[in-house]
Amino acid sequence: MAGIIAEIQRERDKDKRLSWPCYVTNLRYRIDAPVVLLVLCPDRSMVRWCRRPIRTGHPQFELTPLVLGPDEIPVVDDPVEVAASPELGVLSTLVHADEDVDLVDTMMEGLDKIDPSTAETYTELVMVLLDEAPRHRLEEIVASAVYDFTSPFTERYVEQGRSEGRREGRAEAAEAAAELILKALDSRRIAVTPEVHDRIMNCTTPETLKRWGERAFTVSSAEELFE
Repeated sequence: MAGIIAEIQRERDKDKRLSWPCYVTNLRYRIDAPVVLLVLCPDRSMVRWCRRPIRTGHPQFELTPLVLGPDEIPVVDDPVEVAASPELGVLSTLVHADEDVDLVDTMMEGLDKIDPSTAETYTELVMVLLDEAPRHRLEEIVASAVYDFTSPFTERYVEQGRSEGRREGRAEAAEAAAELILKALDSRRIAVTPEVHDRIMNCTTPETLKRWGERAFTVSSAEELFE
């Protein structure tokens, strides 16, 4: 058994150089198995920054993240290829869709050919991690009800996004995003205390919810969301 911590990084964040070693050591402790840190960088300019070794100060304790950028992940622009390798199709969309929004359509066509429950899980993951333009395209596809594997979470996410200009709509959109975060933690069997649950559900700041949503797929404890 081994653990993989996956992060998506679009801009410099000096706090990540503090938190990444914590993620690795905490997960290593929890599962008692080797752990690697994998960082996805849609922006080529971020690849070199993310690959810089992180020196902890302890002799020979240095973390060098494994980084995949546009040059390492091929563009998957054929739905048949997505169906044959859904994980690669998802990675391709996450890394390349910022420049080619049509890859979102390709991914969804390919996911329509695999197990619906797996397709639903990947759709929810991508909905949280995509940048603004490709995420809006995915929302349009989900709203069109073309595919049967979209979930109530993705559908509600889209529906509330339409109302984000109104105060009530923003509150409901925040609630939907909070529920996605909690579902992500639950799917990874990460315990959530009542205090953490309430803090997530009571948050109404879109930027904070987005940051927590990205971290929900990598943290080794719910409390690490807030670091």
